[in-house]
Amino acid sequence: MSNMSLVLVITIVVFFGHIGDSEGGDLRKNFYKSACPLAEEIVKDITWKHAASNSALPAKFLRMHFHDCFVRGCDGSVLLDSANNKAEKVAVPNQSLTGFDVIDEIKEKLEETCPGVVSCADILALAARDSVSFQFKKSMWEVLTGRRDGRISRESEALSNIPSPFFNFTTLKQSFANKSLTLHDLVVLSGGHTIGVGHCNFFSNRLYNFTGKGDQDPSLDPTYASQLKAQCKTLSDNATTVAMDPGSPLSFDSHYYKAVNRKQGLFQSDAALLTNLESRKIVNELLDQDGFFTEFGQSMKRMGAVEVLTGSNGEIRKKCNVINREREREREREREREMSNMGLVSVIAMVVFFGHIGDSEGGDLRKNFYKSACPLAEEIVKSVTWKHVASNSALPAKFLRMHFHDCFVRGCDGSILLDSTGNNKAEKEAVPNQSLTGFDLIDKIKEKLEETCPGVVSCADILALAARDSVSFQFKKSLWEVLTGRRDGRISRESEALSNIPRPVFNFTSLKQSFANKGLTLHDLVVLSGGHTIGVGHCNFFSNRLYNFNRKGGKDDQDPSLNPTYASQLKAQCKTLSDTTTIVAMDPGSLLSFDNHYYTALNQNQGLFQSDAALLTNKESSKIVNKLLDQDRFFTEFGQSMKRMGTVQVLTGSNGEIRKKCNVIN
Repeated sequence: MSNMSLVLVITIVVFFGHIGDSEGGDLRKNFYKSACPLAEEIVKDITWKHAASNSALPAKFLRMHFHDCFVRGCDGSVLLDSANNKAEKVAVPNQSLTGFDVIDEIKEKLEETCPGVVSCADILALAARDSVSFQFKKSMWEVLTGRRDGRISRESEALSNIPSPFFNFTTLKQSFANKSLTLHDLVVLSGGHTIGVGHCNFFSNRLYNFTGKGDQDPSLDPTYASQLKAQCKTLSDNATTVAMDPGSPLSFDSHYYKAVNRKQGLFQSDAALLTNLESRKIVNELLDQDGFFTEFGQSMKRMGAVEVLTGSNGEIRKKCNVINREREREREREREREMSNMGLVSVIAMVVFFGHIGDSEGGDLRKNFYKSACPLAEEIVKSVTWKHVASNSALPAKFLRMHFHDCFVRGCDGSILLDSTGNNKAEKEAVPNQSLTGFDLIDKIKEKLEETCPGVVSCADILALAARDSVSFQFKKSLWEVLTGRRDGRISRESEALSNIPRPVFNFTSLKQSFANKGLTLHDLVVLSGGHTIGVGHCNFFSNRLYNFNRKGGKDDQDPSLNPTYASQLKAQCKTLSDTTTIVAMDPGSLLSFDNHYYTALNQNQGLFQSDAALLTNKESSKIVNKLLDQDRFFTEFGQSMKRMGTVQVLTGSNGEIRKKCNVIN
């Protein structure tokens, strides 16, 4: 490196900052000009050839690129096949994608021309642009290049990051904000729905069961709804497809916005654009087609830069559907060297026979994990926790919620405990976590454990145990078993908390999907919702049910599923939509007692949040609610579901670390 004037390179990096950063990178125009001058021409030629005979391709590629960028950034991870895990391709939002064979054909041609140079991520970004551009015989927007390919693709991340067609305006806006995209980008990129089709099951609830009472979405044009019902005859039809832009499914134009203004947006997420004054204004501006084309190109350029891998990050895949085998072999050799250095030859034999141990998607948690290395660990956690709960009755609800929020973001890895740094906002900063307290107590427990057995007990295990012990204080015995052996994560991002933690405004479909993303069942959803039997909620998380449920405003715009007497009581406490400070008991009449009264309140239509009320909108979940009116049964089921949740995507073995302090990585 000395021959390459390394000193000069270091000076440049210090002056200008890290180059090729994984959160943005140095994409540029004509990146392949020297190394593969015909790259963009090859992509265009093959794409246009297929678009000429397959008019559905532009919509497919546009959607594929969009879904790629919303999961781990624009890194081509949507192209990877499942191997040792389920990849993004198999996630429900991606199951109808096609065109992977065309991407493979382009890659094969590029590998013949300039092997190992052009990334699959860039191919997809270019093919999306070129397929849409075929209609106009000219490039509709500029694509900067220089992306590299990611090595990880997970079904669960696709499910939790790709905006759902059931999203309301607030959730949509947050989903885009998580990717550093604006409200303007949201409205503009929604215009991509001017081409392509949607499956009936992604909107049929608007036709047959909008509020769970066998009704139709009142915001849907009645004539259009009748036309849709003629095509989608049942709620469960998952095979029939319908044009997303009625009357213009194959032409890329601004007609989508005309349809939205006529209340003919197919999805709930389309209709949501009219529920906000600012977004509605943008919809009207985009009725001008030239303006739409300009704005769409600019927003696509911004989206194409989301969390890209550049420089030495990632790789250039040889085949777009698999990561490079050389890299995998090198990783395997590294693991073998580590095991050998630790004298674990016998463990290698066990791994070969029994399979990989300590896997990051489940791990080998066990009872009394610290029995030998720190025998007093669980007793220390319990004694410190009980001491503080005795003087702070709100602590059980706080710890239960903290553990829940931790497990739903990167798994139960203690990432929620990490503080923000100069260049990263941690999960603590996210709106759902801003009211959490008790971090100081976790720090005290950790300090005591470090004195007793330094570097042994993880912060993730401390939180799992403290959640159980704080709730158990009321009964003076452990209410459920906590398996231990978790290790601590090193990454904590505000954006991931916002996109993964279930929201109090979720309907049943979104709730069920959110839990399914974490490998949890409908039964777990209903049981764990029972945690709302203790604790409080801030007015702004449910006041729309009191004052603006149908977005019409006024004293009569109240959620009809809310008990009127209970609603009056809530209005007496939460006097405005914008009240962010007042708090209300989540389980009226049983605020501090951990019991099954939550389900009694729920059956009386006194669930505080929309997500609580949603449990009664589904026959199966409603049935589970009634079963949990038996308190002994609730205690048993709650313990089992907490045990299952506590194993979500845990880090074990050599993954992660054991933090010395819970609020900072080592």
